[in-house]
Amino acid sequence: MSAHTVRKAAVTLTAAFTLASAGVLAGGTPASAASCYDGASYFSGESRYHPSSGTYTTTSRCNDINVKIANLLITPYRNVKVCFYPSSSPSYCQSSYTRVDSDWTVVATDVRDGTRYRLLFENSSWVQAYRAA
Repeated sequence: MSAHTVRKAAVTLTAAFTLASAGVLAGGTPASAASCYDGASYFSGESRYHPSSGTYTTTSRCNDINVKIANLLITPYRNVKVCFYPSSSPSYCQSSYTRVDSDWTVVATDVRDGTRYRLLFENSSWVQAYRAA
């Protein structure tokens, strides 16, 4: 097994245990927390907006939009906010940024399923991260 595979497995196990604990402490079930993050998607790039073209869409897996940094050596933390692109009204962005590091961080709460959005980072330096929504 390669070192990359071992690290990936260790990160996955650590994340699963952390999520299970967080779900229990937050009053949810471990299964509900894990199912949200099980649908997480990796993204990377050097742009303030992610995705740099188009939008992401929220799903029924999560009630919130969550982000975590994937590579702390390149990016120990980033400040991010969500820009929404609802079909029935003009687009808008959150008024303030949320600091995100290697822990799952909620950057928008109670977001309707099927809402289109983009992540807006405070600067355009390189980022490697995951999102779950």
